[in-house]
Amino acid sequence: MAQSNLPQSILAGTAPKKMRMLIAKGLAPIPPDEMLPLLVCLIKDTDSEVSTQALQTIAAWDEEEIRTQLKSPNCNSSVLEYFASAEKSDTALQTIISNPASPDSAIRSIAATAPAHLLEAILDNRVRIIKSPDILESIKKNPLSSPQIMRLVREIETEFLGDKEKGYEVEEPAETEISQASSVELEFDIPPEDLSLEGLPIDSDARESEIIKRLATLPMREKIRYALFGNREIRSVLIRDTNREVARTVLRSPKLTDNEIEAIAAMRSVGEDILREIGNSKSWVKSYTVVQNLIKNPKTPPVVAQRLLFRLRLQDLTLLTRDRSVSDAVRYSASRALRQRAAHNSAR
Repeated sequence: MAQSNLPQSILAGTAPKKMRMLIAKGLAPIPPDEMLPLLVCLIKDTDSEVSTQALQTIAAWDEEEIRTQLKSPNCNSSVLEYFASAEKSDTALQTIISNPASPDSAIRSIAATAPAHLLEAILDNRVRIIKSPDILESIKKNPLSSPQIMRLVREIETEFLGDKEKGYEVEEPAETEISQASSVELEFDIPPEDLSLEGLPIDSDARESEIIKRLATLPMREKIRYALFGNREIRSVLIRDTNREVARTVLRSPKLTDNEIEAIAAMRSVGEDILREIGNSKSWVKSYTVVQNLIKNPKTPPVVAQRLLFRLRLQDLTLLTRDRSVSDAVRYSASRALRQRAAHNSAR
């Protein structure tokens, strides 16, 4: 059998026993990164002699070589899954957790039995958790989950996976979004024109002060109308309105621009729910400026800022680790993300 066809025949289960034993003993002239997936495959061989030999060869495999493969973004998923369930070394498990290529099934396997410090590392990857929330179920069933880990799990469920998340969804707003205004007649009989307030001062400070004063006297129905159809100056005031529904209506204005979203993301005078909603919008966080402004805004909920850290460029991530204007939690997460990125780059 040609050497080039050997791996395929092993994986397909068509190789003769002599060839399978050669692989199981680690004696075939195959590179380590190709040999390990074959050994993992042979562990399930129907011939017990072959499977036992494969297990023994893996057990004797150089640990540093195994970790090098587990770090690789090209590491075979079967290898990652095998060591996630069989490996007891914290270093190897941490390597699997940190590898973006690790399949969710491998992370679930680790989450079911790992100690608290590894569970914390798993929970740091919010993107993976949102994509595969059943990882949280594995963590909750883990007897080693600490009270702190359980609190973090509940926080993630509330922010991203529970009813609260649905309330902040931007792409598909619920029919009852303007719940407090449901008793107000919201079927406006006006065209969506750029509504403005007449007779405003020219001076910018005096102008904003007058806009705030006039809007404060309006009933809620009128405020919502201006939030939807008002001009940019009016929207910049109403996004800071103390009534949450009025402020959130601004985000649904058909006249809202990308530049306004960038500015709102940097505002420290808006409510946390507004910043959370922007951070949860797939379309808005496509903007690097929006992401950067949200992360640097101390009013942004830490779980939202932490989830967006992976989007930052190396230089901005480094600056963030020294930025005292952000919360300790975000700064700590930035330092961890920086270390993980450095470790990943060094493994290449």
